[in-house]
Amino acid sequence: MQLSVRLVPVGETTLVVALTGELDATTRPVLAAFLDPLPRSRVKHVVVAASDLWFCDLDGLQQLALTHSAMRRKGGGLLVAEARPSLLRLISLMDGQSEPIPVYPSMPEALAQTDVDVYEVSGPPTPIPRHMPLLRNLRTTSPGEDARDRPRPQKAALSLVMSRSRGLREQTLRQRSTLTRQLLRTAQSRTLLLSARERCVASLEVLRTSRVSIRSAIDGRAAPGTHDAVHEDDVSGQERRHVDDRR
Repeated sequence: MQLSVRLVPVGETTLVVALTGELDATTRPVLAAFLDPLPRSRVKHVVVAASDLWFCDLDGLQQLALTHSAMRRKGGGLLVAEARPSLLRLISLMDGQSEPIPVYPSMPEALAQTDVDVYEVSGPPTPIPRHMPLLRNLRTTSPGEDARDRPRPQKAALSLVMSRSRGLREQTLRQRSTLTRQLLRTAQSRTLLLSARERCVASLEVLRTSRVSIRSAIDGRAAPGTHDAVHEDDVSGQERRHVDDRR
């Protein structure tokens, strides 16, 4: 299971969190790594774009509810936009809680509750028209030859050059998109490794504490037994001395 998280600031205190994939107990630490620092930042309104969130369980919804409570204390909140029916049903089951998560059918309706005045989906940049140089034949005219008899540049060669240029541009864009996805997966993997390391450190600390407690208990049990053995040795020595005196 994988979860992709993309943060898009759209206002002074508004942040859009686009989720793609599955949100459950396994991928919750990935989302928590992005949401936990928000209460200490300028962000007050968090809008979750959930149109590409294929699955969400109670663990994932609990993480959203915790962020919503933290944002409410700052005067804002967390909103869910474009949620799938399964997520809507799950959120409806939590309507009885003190701070239910607001749900909106579209992003403009959700952002209307924040400090964003106009929401526009950014499209691909408009290409800048550039002048294509003409392919000219630089061959000079020989004596007695009319300039009109010189060969004209072939349109097929120009079309071939333009077609190859478009192909290289599309290939570059695909490679750039692939590298961006790889960087995102690397960041998510790093977050998971850091979380696992913290859990390992906590487990080692618990083991050390348990070892100290067990050792103290063992030492406490051994001490009374040793005292009784010493006492019995003293009594046996006194009895032997009393028998020798009688002899």
